[in-house]
Amino acid sequence: MVRARYQQPLARPNIKTRLRSYLRDHVRVFLFSLGKLYRTPFATTFTLLMIAVALALPACLYVLLNNLQTVTHKWDDTGQISLFLHTGTSEQTVEQLKNELTEHKQVGNVDYVPAELALREFQDRSEFGELLAGLPSNPLPPTLIVTPIDSAKQSDSLNKLKKEFQSIANVERVQLDMQWLQRLQAITNIIHRAITAIGIMLSLSVLLVVGNSIRLDIENRRAEIEVTKLIGATDRFIRRPFLYSGMWFGLLGGILALLLVFIVLLVIRQPAQDLIGLYNSDFKLMLPSFVQSVSLIGSSIILGIFGSWLAVGHHIAKIQPS
Repeated sequence: MVRARYQQPLARPNIKTRLRSYLRDHVRVFLFSLGKLYRTPFATTFTLLMIAVALALPACLYVLLNNLQTVTHKWDDTGQISLFLHTGTSEQTVEQLKNELTEHKQVGNVDYVPAELALREFQDRSEFGELLAGLPSNPLPPTLIVTPIDSAKQSDSLNKLKKEFQSIANVERVQLDMQWLQRLQAITNIIHRAITAIGIMLSLSVLLVVGNSIRLDIENRRAEIEVTKLIGATDRFIRRPFLYSGMWFGLLGGILALLLVFIVLLVIRQPAQDLIGLYNSDFKLMLPSFVQSVSLIGSSIILGIFGSWLAVGHHIAKIQPS
């Protein structure tokens, strides 16, 4: 009787071979999912436009708010206090008061604006130049502009300095117009929270858009998925091309959203510069930085993958070969 020859099991591929095969499969699915989007241009373009518009709106608002906060921070950093002296104060008294303020431990710099200079500047910048020229005397007082040190530019410190300067002799009035800036910063905080809420809601809409697109793709390939499961394919293997499709939706939608943001900002840049120029400011409207651009595209990719994962995880499990 002849004994059956013992057949040794096949050797398991080494790590290098398995890794190469794994990367090759992912590259194949990566390109296959991109080609699938290319073969359905109308549906793909419609989905990408919805993603781009949903992401571009909060991104534009955030960049504009960032510009506004930059302007207000510059205004806050000045923190100057104007000391209006009594009309007719002598130059010697003004110089003495200026030296006393300069030696103050919380004062960084003191500038003196003579009454004549203040009148000339007011005539140049206002529409009442001819009217002011006909006045018998200069109604404007000499002014000392005090710039505190950086550590004393907070609201509490500035208010204390204002009260202290009000008690100085020959000082008629002290002006620290910070209340409007504080109100502006409070409004800015409210707008920031509103933009965050809008961004969250529109991010959810991106999840729904991507999830619905992937769901339709799954339904169109239902028969293919059933056959693939019948020959032993796992849910993980079937899920892979749909996740890459979600990644492509997120990547292309994020790039298109960033392009829309640049277009909107470039359209309003010149009118914004004209408005800022009316306030004699050299501030220029800032476009999204590299970090902000990468963050927008990265967030879009994450939303695309997550929306695809939610749709695939829910629908793939319900498809079973009959």
